[in-house]
Amino acid sequence: MERDVFSEIAIHAGTGSPSLAYQPQVQYPSGEIVGLEVLFRWRADTAPKRHSPLTFLPRLSPSQTSELFFWVVDEAVSEARVLSNWTGWRGYISVNIEADQLGDPDLVRRIDQVLQRNQWPANRLIMEVTERRPIPVFPSVLRNITALQQAGILIAMDDFGEGYASFEYLKRLSPAHIKIPAGFTTELNTDVRNQEIVRSLVALAQRLNIMIVAEGVETQENAEALHTLGLRVMQGYLFGEPRELEDWAQFLKQTGKITTA
Repeated sequence: MERDVFSEIAIHAGTGSPSLAYQPQVQYPSGEIVGLEVLFRWRADTAPKRHSPLTFLPRLSPSQTSELFFWVVDEAVSEARVLSNWTGWRGYISVNIEADQLGDPDLVRRIDQVLQRNQWPANRLIMEVTERRPIPVFPSVLRNITALQQAGILIAMDDFGEGYASFEYLKRLSPAHIKIPAGFTTELNTDVRNQEIVRSLVALAQRLNIMIVAEGVETQENAEALHTLGLRVMQGYLFGEPRELEDWAQFLKQTGKITTA
């Protein structure tokens, strides 16, 4: 199945190989790296760049998307274990999952296998539910979410407020984290509506005991504005572009904190 997935990707992205990149989620202003979001990339043989899954993910069948997700989880947890053992880092890794995969009857069993095989704590794995597709209203979805949360795995809502991510999902998923997309976190000094949206989401998250992560943070000015509104965890190019884990391993071994000032 993995060969089928990668063969299908090669049709659209060119011959090459799969790889993972990681982008940090940072406690601001201390600069501590509290988490690493896992990003799948396709490294084409004919070009130096790595292709984002947005170029080929819509073309994959549901079964191929599912197999790709399990491959990413397995590789990411395995790599993160090595990183953690070498550097002593104790943060979490965050892996994207399509909403319609939440009802997969094999989901809980296969995630548990990965965690057991790598001896990786469940509470150091976050599954980010993307907003591109609606969550199916199936009993299996609720069973899987409940089982994952009971095992200690954390659920996050990616790009809250865009696509299918809505307030209804706060109730259905009971997420531990929500991520505010760049469309709401930028231009805060000039966009009053964005200010009020972020302020309201921070207040709501605090009442529901949900950690909130600001995405798309690219400038010091933007980070300061978000911090003033109550944001404490941020992600974006201000703190680092997606890199291979080896690069972050060297960084975590040396300092473990990102300085932006």
